[in-house]
Amino acid sequence: MNNLFTCCLVGLMVVACAVVAGGCTRMTADCGTTVLAREPGGSTERSPGELFTKKLFDRIRIPKIVVAKDGSILAFGGSCKVMRRSTDQGASWTEEEVVNPHGGGNVIVDDATGDVLIVCPAKVLVLRSTDHGKTWKEEPTEFKANLGGHGTPETARVDVACSESGITLQFGKHKGRLLMPARIQPPKGNNAQEFWQYNYNTSIFSDDHGKTWQVSEPIMTGTGEGTLAELSTGKIYYNSRSHMSVDHRRRIAWSHDGGRRWVDWQVSEDLFEVGGPNYFKYGSKPSYGCNAGLVRVPSEATDGKDVLLYSAPDNPGAVKPHHGRIKMTVWASTDGAKSWPIKRLIYGGPSTYSSLAADQAGNVYLLFESGTKKLY
Repeated sequence: MNNLFTCCLVGLMVVACAVVAGGCTRMTADCGTTVLAREPGGSTERSPGELFTKKLFDRIRIPKIVVAKDGSILAFGGSCKVMRRSTDQGASWTEEEVVNPHGGGNVIVDDATGDVLIVCPAKVLVLRSTDHGKTWKEEPTEFKANLGGHGTPETARVDVACSESGITLQFGKHKGRLLMPARIQPPKGNNAQEFWQYNYNTSIFSDDHGKTWQVSEPIMTGTGEGTLAELSTGKIYYNSRSHMSVDHRRRIAWSHDGGRRWVDWQVSEDLFEVGGPNYFKYGSKPSYGCNAGLVRVPSEATDGKDVLLYSAPDNPGAVKPHHGRIKMTVWASTDGAKSWPIKRLIYGGPSTYSSLAADQAGNVYLLFESGTKKLY
């Protein structure tokens, strides 16, 4: 099992020690967002298990990372406000540029068309790139409410800004559907604590390549900032942060209909959350949790097997130091998310939000918030 995990993490990251090999260097940034990749001028040969790192953004939060259809890596900060692009598996990157002045967005690659979309519910628009992230054009879009009447700008609008990036469904009846994790925070769309009991994770999906979006039905209340991945059976796994759960376990749900409805609610037996920051004024114990990353490694790299990777701080229930947000770690599951027996520490210092992507060669890219003496 450990060998399989090593093979899934081929030549991506630098461990948090003074490793210098093939032109790679360890992370020295005191804040900002970091991507696991190769240094410019480094060897193009990838050895199983090698870890490389490069600082991409300074003092910018909320990372997203995706692999475009041409293999380009698109790294975003500020909820898809700024972007950097790599065409050589992370060896070099374009300069930081503003691609979405609105912010508040999330990104998805449409595998059917090759387009990359930044979805911005607050502005009721998408930004579309038809050239793998080189240029972007704004388009109006539409959000249709779920059965509870939530998700439109006129009601409790849907929000995607801090959830993991979206996916194109690959299997079954709904193959080609665009699906993105989301949240709804009734009644006003903010994080007011008196309404945490009414907050819930959900998703949005599009069957017309992003022209319109349907808001899905709820996942258990108290959740926020979700991740999702499709299995080869067509089942979709949803892994949620929980703002109110003092057991510090991630909340899990499943969809059997392409992401319209989320059922089979449960708690994870293997994946836990940090406790801090402990400021829920109506509770007696810490319960706030943290954002996470999730990706299914493409079938081309796994002989069709379901290999899922999950990233988050590994400090269950802790509120200190740094609100418990330290030790960025990646877990692996090879049994369809039933268990997560393999994990690897990526960075031992302050670390919090993260996003995962993988390419068809099995290279995995982790973009995460990091620091040395403080979180941001």
